[in-house]
Amino acid sequence: MGKGVMGNNGDESVMRIILANKFYYPRGGAETYLLSLSYWLSAHGHEVIPFAMQHPENLQTPFAKYFVSQINTDAHQPLSWLERLHTFGRMMYSLEARRNMATLIFHEHPDLCHIHNIYTQISPSILDTLSDQRVPVVMTVHDHHLISPQYNIWAAGCGPDRRKVGLVRGTLSRFHQHSYAASFAQVAAYKLHRALKLYARGVKLFITPSAYLKRQLVAGGFPSEHIHVNPYGIDTRTIAPHYEHDGSFLYVGRLSEEKGVELIVTIAKLLPDLRFKIVGRGPHMEFLHRLAIGVDNVEFLGFRSGEELNMLYRNACALLVPSRVHEVFPLTILEAMAYGKPVIASHVGGIPEIVQDRSNGFLVSPTDVYGWTEAILRLAYDQTLQQNFSRSARASVEEQFRLDDHYRRLLTIYQEVMPRQG
Repeated sequence: MGKGVMGNNGDESVMRIILANKFYYPRGGAETYLLSLSYWLSAHGHEVIPFAMQHPENLQTPFAKYFVSQINTDAHQPLSWLERLHTFGRMMYSLEARRNMATLIFHEHPDLCHIHNIYTQISPSILDTLSDQRVPVVMTVHDHHLISPQYNIWAAGCGPDRRKVGLVRGTLSRFHQHSYAASFAQVAAYKLHRALKLYARGVKLFITPSAYLKRQLVAGGFPSEHIHVNPYGIDTRTIAPHYEHDGSFLYVGRLSEEKGVELIVTIAKLLPDLRFKIVGRGPHMEFLHRLAIGVDNVEFLGFRSGEELNMLYRNACALLVPSRVHEVFPLTILEAMAYGKPVIASHVGGIPEIVQDRSNGFLVSPTDVYGWTEAILRLAYDQTLQQNFSRSARASVEEQFRLDDHYRRLLTIYQEVMPRQG
């Protein structure tokens, strides 16, 4: 084991920390958080050791030699039966991941492993290696996959709850990638990992961004005392609020069925005098473009990042988050609120822990089209209300979601799982 530890008196010492996640490039919310965490830990003197799957878009790192080989999990890509069997085997239990993790530990002597999304591409097999080598493990839980074959859980009225679905029904439902094979693999892997209690045995402490997700894990059988809630944070020192706007309503995120972007197009048809900007890409993109044919007040902007995205936030009247699933803790909400933008969001999952209804935004049922329409109209035409919500949004992130507070809580969690000295 490495010599860097957290002292019993709470003083921070240098640590060598494995950050394990299936991808090592900015692909989604989990990766955005992981890369930000890596930067922060490095800036504070800790050595970060990434562990992921090989991928052409990965960031450069000298530790890539330990990464597991790439597999293709896209149901739309033609795969041979041998490739499918290899992917299925990787999902169940990856001997390659175990070997590579053992090699990494032998050469790098980590003090701690912080895992994120390791499902499918890596598998929980690395937890056995980490346990054998006495490397303490914490896990940030970014979705529902520890308690459900699905990564997302549908909100009421939006889709079926498959947390307790059997292998046959789950397969026939084609809930994952609209594929029998992919759905079978998801249910089978979930059932196996639950039966073997790989996560429950291998992870010392679980970290959830929201109290909502902790409640879900406890209901799913995980001990409450092993779960710490640590809401995400944002560094408002780098973001100046901009309370003016150009009247546009903004969506930022993945274009997929569960994100509910179809609702925005529907509302745009009802409100032709207002403008809607949709940022992102995903499997629902072609469908949404067809749906918006002839709808001149909807603008699809594709992927945006950096200053382009910052400008869109600054100019927006409000952010729209019409999710049809129980979101854990959408980072886009913090980003918008840091710019002083109110949020109209679905009343689902952990979102009510960030958006206070009629204070810094509106919470609406994802199936209530007219409720959404009314909320948008109120912010569009009541400038006093919009300005009050805007300032309340900025105050919320400054007071409740400071990035330094998030990281201080995280280091306390690290200290809790480290071996005691003396």
